[in-house]
Amino acid sequence: MKITAHDILTGEEISLTAALTTEHPASSYGQPVMLIDEWDGDNCMSHQNWILAGRRVEEVDEGEKEAFAKWYRLIEVMTAAAKGA
Repeated sequence: MKITAHDILTGEEISLTAALTTEHPASSYGQPVMLIDEWDGDNCMSHQNWILAGRRVEEVDEGEKEAFAKWYRLIEVMTAAAKGA
């Protein structure tokens, strides 16, 4: 999966390569985590980081769509809860 983000330090748009997996220690209860190749492929992107850096998907394989929807669902839950607070 290819994603684009806003680098808050430089103001530049950066491209990253991400993979979703449930085979990582940070995954629990079948919830996928997002690993970033440019971060040595073992560090997870948090949902908070996704929001703050204005991340967006540029390219996703058909096989990753369901996992991404499940991963992104947590962002929808968090932002809906914030709106209702």
